[in-house]
Amino acid sequence: MRKFNVLRSAPHSVSYVVEEASGEYRGRTLPLAMPNNKRITLRPMTTADLGAVRHIERNAYGTRVPSTPFEREIHNGLAHYIVAIECTELPPEHERVEPDPLGPLLRLLGLRAPRERIVGFAGVWYTVDQLHLVTLAVDPPMQRRGIAHRLLFEVYRLAIEAELRTIALEVRASNTRARALYEQFGFTRVGNLRAYYANNNEDATVMLTPELTSTAHTERIRHLRADHAARYRDTIDYTAS
Repeated sequence: MRKFNVLRSAPHSVSYVVEEASGEYRGRTLPLAMPNNKRITLRPMTTADLGAVRHIERNAYGTRVPSTPFEREIHNGLAHYIVAIECTELPPEHERVEPDPLGPLLRLLGLRAPRERIVGFAGVWYTVDQLHLVTLAVDPPMQRRGIAHRLLFEVYRLAIEAELRTIALEVRASNTRARALYEQFGFTRVGNLRAYYANNNEDATVMLTPELTSTAHTERIRHLRADHAARYRDTIDYTAS
């Protein structure tokens, strides 16, 4: 269990891009309903991911929003960043257009050759008794496929694992779509930060969950998870929850 005794403030420019559907992750691969042998998995962000992550951040937030210092954040002991990956498993008999030096070995071992690309990410900070969601984005062409929900389920898992009481975030006041998603997960508005976003001086709405271990909230998340498990029962593994 991880517990921390340092308080930090959120960066001045944080936004959120969200979509419908759901998913969940508990430290191993859990597929979403994706066509053509594709599935979504989560893993920690690494330096090798930063080019793709910055591309998604620009696509989701626009070029006028200051970039997140990912190089520093992924080495910050009080932060945790994850990426969502679309993985396409190719059957052994599939011939790639471009030569794959590992192809013969994979075929010899009877393995499938995966193709991966990053399609979303999320970052959190650990404080004294609270997890702070500082960023969450999904590549616009990949929205409405359950990726944001999946990332949020992982955020909840991290908070529970660290024995933290609540999760907090800031979201643009105009981003009604994101606020609706967070409300679905039990977040409520608890305040307002004037001119929080530096690129246009827009206000931020501060949102907070109830106590994560409260009976009502636990039941809310359980039912939300169950609804999505039913929706994706053929492709999502919920046995680890």
